[in-house]
Amino acid sequence: MKKVFLIILILLAPLGLNAADKKAKQPKQEKPKQEKLATLYKNARNAIKNFSGQDAAKNALLGALARPELNNKQKAKIYYSAAQLEESLNAVENRKAFLKQAYDTAAFFNKLCDMYGQLRLCDSVDLAPDAQGNIRPRMQKKTNSLRNKHRRNILGGGKYFLSKKNYAAAYPFFDNYCSYTGKEQIDTIVHQAELWATLSAFQVENYNGTIKHVDKAIDFADAETAPILQEYKARSYSKLGNDSAWVASLKQGIQNYPKHDWFFVQLSDWYQAHRNFAEERNLADELTKRMGDKAIYMYAKSKSYLSQGDYSACIAYADSTIQLDENFADAYYNKGISYLNLAVISQEMSTKDVNDPKYAEDKQRTQELYRQAQPCMEMVRKLQPDRQDRWASPLYRIYLNLNLGDEFNEIDRLLNPKQ
Repeated sequence: MKKVFLIILILLAPLGLNAADKKAKQPKQEKPKQEKLATLYKNARNAIKNFSGQDAAKNALLGALARPELNNKQKAKIYYSAAQLEESLNAVENRKAFLKQAYDTAAFFNKLCDMYGQLRLCDSVDLAPDAQGNIRPRMQKKTNSLRNKHRRNILGGGKYFLSKKNYAAAYPFFDNYCSYTGKEQIDTIVHQAELWATLSAFQVENYNGTIKHVDKAIDFADAETAPILQEYKARSYSKLGNDSAWVASLKQGIQNYPKHDWFFVQLSDWYQAHRNFAEERNLADELTKRMGDKAIYMYAKSKSYLSQGDYSACIAYADSTIQLDENFADAYYNKGISYLNLAVISQEMSTKDVNDPKYAEDKQRTQELYRQAQPCMEMVRKLQPDRQDRWASPLYRIYLNLNLGDEFNEIDRLLNPKQ
């Protein structure tokens, strides 16, 4: 047994030595040397001078931001140099245009937008407090100068993409023009740019962008445009799930633009959904005092009473609605459903004993309610022939209880077509 063990050790020993030898012979992998910042800046200057290699120089500079030893001053300088390289790429396209060569208009503008992005990053780092909490900006004059140099073209870029209906591309230009500017740059054009920024953002469902610019756009919009912008604001808050801001913007819309019924309809529906029926009616009453009788206000009250089960009040306000608008289908529906519900209640409360003296009286009362429901639901059918889901089943029940054979058979065929 000992001999076998010794043989195994002898066989294994050389293998261990060989592995160690191989490990020792492997060359050490050295980390690639980092280029000095001075070299990166020199490469950037050469790229700008030669009108080539800007992207590579920019990427190398931005890659250096990960170096842990850099302070905010150095980072700000990197961002500013990247902005200069973006400006140089814009100059390449501008040079082509000057020489009447084929050039890329979109690239011409987009490089300026990218330049603004680098300038913003430069400012954000430059304005960051140091370890002691002090803020000592050093780059603001440079970023302000470079930004203002191309400000007109930033607006032009937004207008260019807007003309192409490329709203997603247009928005950053208008946003930059409006929100990234010095105090000395206040002008009358900025208000138009606020409007364009709002419209562009809303078109591409950029609801935060819409909210960002819409109030300033509204301040300078004309009477026709302002309520539409307020509607964009409300819709944006709704899409963002901000219920409190949604309701507040609707109330603001009603206050400022009472003729724009959309705000009233939405807020009325909101109260309806949350069963705040008294608030819904108060809102209708307030607007009636301001704007006079209007079918939509009467209908809202009719609807609230229907939801509460006060069918008599619902019918009264449905009648008021119809007096103001004889083709208001929903008012006929509310009235017809109210009579139908009253008929069903009456039927359930009626005596079932045919020998009871009240039997005939109860039946007559119920039949009268069905008769009153009939013209209402028939009017709904006339005004909304494609909405069979609204009028077919009610008319089926009405015709059945009034024993109107021909009418019942026709509705029965609609509801139960032969296969």
